[in-house]
Amino acid sequence: MNDSSDRAAEPAPSIEPVAGERVSLGRQILYGAGELVVGVRLSAFGFVLFPFYTDVVLLPPALVGAAIAVGRVWDGLNDPVMGWISDRTRTRFGRRRPYIGAMILPLAVAFIAIWSPPADLAPTEIFLYLVASLCLFDVFFGFYATPYLALGAEMSTDYAERARVVATRAVVHNVALLIGGGGFYGLAMLFGGGRDGFQLAGAVLAAIMLGGGVVAFLGTREPRMSAMPDTASFRALLADLRATWELKSFRVVVVASAVLLLGSSMSQALSLYVFRDAFGAVGQVGIVITVYLAAATMAFPAWAAAAARLGKGRALELCLLWSAASHCVSLLIDPSWPFAATLGLIALAGLGVGGYILPVAIVADIFDEDELASGRRREGAFFGVWTLVMKLAAAAGIATVGLVLPTLGYQAGLERQTPETMWALKLAWGPGIAVFFVLTFLLVRRFPLTAERHRAIQEALRARKRTGIAVA
Repeated sequence: MNDSSDRAAEPAPSIEPVAGERVSLGRQILYGAGELVVGVRLSAFGFVLFPFYTDVVLLPPALVGAAIAVGRVWDGLNDPVMGWISDRTRTRFGRRRPYIGAMILPLAVAFIAIWSPPADLAPTEIFLYLVASLCLFDVFFGFYATPYLALGAEMSTDYAERARVVATRAVVHNVALLIGGGGFYGLAMLFGGGRDGFQLAGAVLAAIMLGGGVVAFLGTREPRMSAMPDTASFRALLADLRATWELKSFRVVVVASAVLLLGSSMSQALSLYVFRDAFGAVGQVGIVITVYLAAATMAFPAWAAAAARLGKGRALELCLLWSAASHCVSLLIDPSWPFAATLGLIALAGLGVGGYILPVAIVADIFDEDELASGRRREGAFFGVWTLVMKLAAAAGIATVGLVLPTLGYQAGLERQTPETMWALKLAWGPGIAVFFVLTFLLVRRFPLTAERHRAIQEALRARKRTGIAVA
């Protein structure tokens, strides 16, 4: 692999921001509204989908885990192709926004279908319905999310400004997590619980997602892009995808993020069972999830400030250590505790979640390193590979929970699990998940693209723009 610093004299940036390096707060907020789709989907699938199908629909955990895993893999396979296609799209609306606008309505309808399984189906039929509805939803979601993420990385070429765009989007993301987690569960209970309650709650959240996507489409503008130098072909697609993996910076952050997501997806899928059964929050699960995610939302400004002061990589390292420690401390929680004390330790664990958005901000800086080496902007290709690996990791995490729950002794429908099962749930959610955070920490320490090196790359790109020399 050629080091990008050896090619500082080769130029030709292919991106030109709409209005300089600054992105107004209003524009950031309008763009961030689109994160309602991503965050609600992530939280609803992470916290609510698994227990809905095991405890309400009564599908065996192994089948639920397998169905969700199939959906995630299918979703991920679409992303590299979608990213590459959007890189080459040319319309008067831009190359990312047309997909954001076109996908949001069918995406919302498909979301409702996931929470509306027909009654009186056999387990195998319910499994097939869940697989089909998830695959349909994830086709629309992939065609929405990959261009949406790439658009955010293109709104500015400035290191600090990108961090601010990501920070604004992350605030909306964490609000969306609250809506899709505790909010979803609370709405379902408000509507009477059972299948009807979850179906109505799903419809309300689908409307919120629809509104967020429409605002993002109408409220954003794209930078002017030069034409791609090659023609659209399968060989060109493979070449672009291969080029993303040749950057060491990208490889490190992708592998680290995959390990992080593997652990966090398992944590989310287990959390409702742990909060309800092992921590004794029966009837108060919605409150516990809300506190957990509210702590993540409130913590993000602190993690963003740490990223600005210490660098994104160092801030992420601290976040990971905090998460590992707080998950281990959860072993202390006992159902006999006062509920307020339980909420306090749950909030400590939630504080670490606020920093999980940092890898996306780190990936955006890698695009500049690639541009210096290639003279091209390939955000779609990078985010396509990124989302593919992330969804494969999430699929593995969900499938693992489906297999692990029965081995922990969990039995759906019991009013109270056995003491052995409750202790096993705490071990799995505590030290078991903390292992993944420690592994991610060790990987992040190998990330080579520091803030200082990124500033040097930016200087080289600015020099290239002044000379106007094209890369051969």
